[in-house]
Amino acid sequence: MIKKHAKKISPVELKDRAMKAGTSWHHHCMPAACFVNDTEEEIIIFEAGDDTFYCESSKELQKELEEHAYQLTGPGKGKKKPSKHEALDLVRQYAKEGKRWHFHIAMPSCLLSMATDFTLIVENDENGDKQEWSFDAKPVELVRAIDDYYLGRKKAKK
Repeated sequence: MIKKHAKKISPVELKDRAMKAGTSWHHHCMPAACFVNDTEEEIIIFEAGDDTFYCESSKELQKELEEHAYQLTGPGKGKKKPSKHEALDLVRQYAKEGKRWHFHIAMPSCLLSMATDFTLIVENDENGDKQEWSFDAKPVELVRAIDDYYLGRKKAKK
């Protein structure tokens, strides 16, 4: 799916495009085993308008894009705690059990969902199980809370 709908570019070019795109972009970090990743490598997808690109992933580039995206969404002065949600419970469980997992927030009409709403996808990298939740608006606080577990900024209590 990725090879058909996205053009491969260098990590430097992808970062440059993201930094110049203003607020009209989003990205996805995908392990090789992700349900839509047909590249057989860990990649980063970059979507801006009708343009979709991908490149080889690195922890450094993932971190830079996450920080840039976080700044663009206006983090605010006080961090709001997300309301309880089964996706966050699932992520905490995976973290507690030491399971490999990843997640996506698919924007309306995004390569990952093509739906007209925001779709949160959590995928277990060990067995391929995935769960999806739909939202009318982007669940910013929930995504940030999940991202804290994904990037290791927060550890699950064992």
